Amino acid sequence: MTQFENTSAFKAVLLQQFEQDGWTATLAPPNTLGYDIELVRGSEYVAVQVKHQRAKVHAGQLEKFIDFLERPAAAKFTQGFLLSASGFTASVFTYMRTEEVVDVALGSFKDNQIVWEDGDIPQPPPRAQLTYIGVFTCKGGVGKTTISAHLAGAFALNGYDVVLIDLDRQSNLRKLLGDGVYIPGRRGGLGATITVLNHTEWREEEYPDTRVVICDCSPEYDANPEAFIEKFNYCLIPTTLNPLGINKNADVIRRTFAAVRRININAELFVIVNNYHSDESRRNEVLNRILKTEFETLMADDAKCHYIDPETVAIRFSKQLLYWGYHIVENDKPQLAFREVGGRSLPRTDFLKLLDYLEDHTNIEAAKEKEAKAAVG
Repeated sequence: MTQFENTSAFKAVLLQQFEQDGWTATLAPPNTLGYDIELVRGSEYVAVQVKHQRAKVHAGQLEKFIDFLERPAAAKFTQGFLLSASGFTASVFTYMRTEEVVDVALGSFKDNQIVWEDGDIPQPPPRAQLTYIGVFTCKGGVGKTTISAHLAGAFALNGYDVVLIDLDRQSNLRKLLGDGVYIPGRRGGLGATITVLNHTEWREEEYPDTRVVICDCSPEYDANPEAFIEKFNYCLIPTTLNPLGINKNADVIRRTFAAVRRININAELFVIVNNYHSDESRRNEVLNRILKTEFETLMADDAKCHYIDPETVAIRFSKQLLYWGYHIVENDKPQLAFREVGGRSLPRTDFLKLLDYLEDHTNIEAAKEKEAKAAVG
């Protein structure tokens, strides 16, 4: 539950606190997009965005606020404050650190005061059971391996050791990441590992610190050991908004849903759009509507089938992902495509947003909180 009856009540308390701290605080004009409160103190001019919601603020909401601050309409502001009544996901702090955001401060309202967050990611609690995530589609060439590896990277950035199981006969994960990679921690803290195994090497008892297992599946259904598919808690089905193949893609997704459901009736299934060209808004809107319509009946019949709207979360086209694997040509060490271009990393941001989406629409986050309480007790 949130601490206030509504957003207006939350804003009123914030205005009072800022005034007490020496700011001149005023509400933004009606129908203003991007911020809710203006603060002035000396040469400082701050845009404040207020989030009054039950769920924690996620990385996508932070990214949108930063996008606003970089637009001409926000040129008068010297800084931004993002204030939450419910806190922030771990991915928000990871985003702040990895993107080196310096002009936004995060504040949580706790015990009747604003607590400014220092950006440290809380050490993840031990998870009572493994979470199995499959990345599967009955069609090759849509980015299964890319999504498997970089979703593992998002978990690792948030402090979790991850095992990647390479079920594809081509063994592309092993070619791209070798036996695994280490994601360093922050401020000298211990980082996290991504370990790459084939299905015959995986034994749960041999990896006691691992609580997330991501399976890069073969597009050939029979090539995937059913023992793994049975364990999937969640399954991601990548697709693209390709105008020439959109009906074919929809058929592939339906067949993938049916294949998983033959032996696993409990997994949450998510369609995720890969290679998304975000600058083609009009065409994307049309293609997205067509593809989404294809699944309305399916989603109505199966409450655990989900279509992730690419306007909310998608894996955007980027040169980093396009040329992921070039380290093999250069005989360099295995790495993910999280390298920055122009000070930003679209892949890193997108996969942190995907992780937040999954936690917000499944019981992953609830399980973590339950285990954290159990550890304290």
